[in-house]
Amino acid sequence: MTNRSIVMMIVLSIVTFGIYWIYWYVVFQSELKRETGEGFGGLGHLLMTIITFGIYGLYWNFAAGKRLAQQGTDDWSIIYFILPFIGGLGILNPFFMQHQANNLS
Repeated sequence: MTNRSIVMMIVLSIVTFGIYWIYWYVVFQSELKRETGEGFGGLGHLLMTIITFGIYGLYWNFAAGKRLAQQGTDDWSIIYFILPFIGGLGILNPFFMQHQANNLS
C-alpha cells in the first residue's frame, strides 16, 4: 500500500473541495483489492457507492477495516462503520485508514 502524508491528504482535500477524497477512495480500494484480492476494483467500488446512494460506502468502511486488519493492523472496522452516523465524522475515516495503511509498511 502506498504511504501518503495525512497532512497532505487534508490539504489536498480542502484545496480540491473534496475531489481528492474521491480520488483517494478509488485508488485506496484498488490497492486494498490488490493486497487482499477482495472486493470490487476502484472504479467498480465508486460506481456501487453511487448506485446505492452511499449505502455500499457504509458497508465498505466496515469491510476496509476488516481487510486492513487482515494485513496486520488493529481492527477498527466497527469504528469506521459507526463514525458516519455520528455527526458526519465519517469524513475522518480516510485519514484513519491511511494512517493504518502507512503503519503496514
